[in-house]
Amino acid sequence: LTSTTYSPNDGLDFWALGLLVLGVSSVAAALNFMVTIINMRCPGMTMMRMPVFIWMTLITSILLVLAFPVITVGLVELVLDRNFGTHFFDTSGGGDPILWQHLFWVFGHPEVYILILPPMGVVSEILPTFSRKPLFGYPVVVFSGIVIGVMSWAVWSHHMFTTGMGPTALTVFTITTMLIAVPTGVKIFNWIGTMWGGSIEFKTPMLFAIGFISLFIIGGLSGVSHAVAPSDFQQQDTYYIVAHIHYVLFGGSIFGILAGMYYWFPKLTGRMMGEGLGKWNFWLTFIGMNLTFFPMHFVGLNGMPRRIYTYGEEFGWGLLNSLSSLGYVVLFIG
Repeated sequence: LTSTTYSPNDGLDFWALGLLVLGVSSVAAALNFMVTIINMRCPGMTMMRMPVFIWMTLITSILLVLAFPVITVGLVELVLDRNFGTHFFDTSGGGDPILWQHLFWVFGHPEVYILILPPMGVVSEILPTFSRKPLFGYPVVVFSGIVIGVMSWAVWSHHMFTTGMGPTALTVFTITTMLIAVPTGVKIFNWIGTMWGGSIEFKTPMLFAIGFISLFIIGGLSGVSHAVAPSDFQQQDTYYIVAHIHYVLFGGSIFGILAGMYYWFPKLTGRMMGEGLGKWNFWLTFIGMNLTFFPMHFVGLNGMPRRIYTYGEEFGWGLLNSLSSLGYVVLFIG
């Protein structure tokens, strides 16, 4: 990134400046949400009576305010390296490229939960409605979200096991990466408990909410495997990582957003969305998403690296990549 040899034009500089401006707007919006939620609740709306979606928005806003300054430091140093002769990341001048990875991932892993916590809140609103039951274990759902927010700061280096970290760091981040699965698993347990014994109505928002849970479980299980250093060494920078992050953020965030859109669209517009098209939307997206990204687990474990556009037939990746391409067509139609 710092070398004009590999990125010779101004595109990367504008990319960095754009992210800096985006950071300012995101922090401003987060502060607005925090002040509104803490100081402007209606009479009688105590913190432990708030909807779970509002709780997750509050936690997300706090993470935004704390996380964006970290990547801001990295982006400023990157712009200085590229344009003003500094050497924060340039090894020829005594810089450390691993510093960029630390700054990026200290921001990047809370960012994953910034993207996933609001959809978790959406799902926690939808499941009780279409299960005809109150949310199972409301306080536990809230506090597990808080724990996820806190622990998101303690897992960033599981993406850096291959950079030569010492055994102490490997051990610490292995433990924290495994532990963060606990509050996430608690939420899934509460969601299943909410549906258990309920009078479930499989409307489109409910289908997307259930799809969110199932896909997020797959993404979470593949993520826990990163905690085991020998497995991480094999998976790092392969298509296994691509599959994992898309199950978490596409299967998680996008399905949660679509669930919320279908759920609140009538309230926002006064018009109902068509159930027929909604279910086609769900099934095509669900099938296409799995057909696109599930084979990537296997090509990744078979050694296919990220960021390549061609490969030899002798590697045996062709069939699974063809399935992924077919899945993308289905996903696009959905």
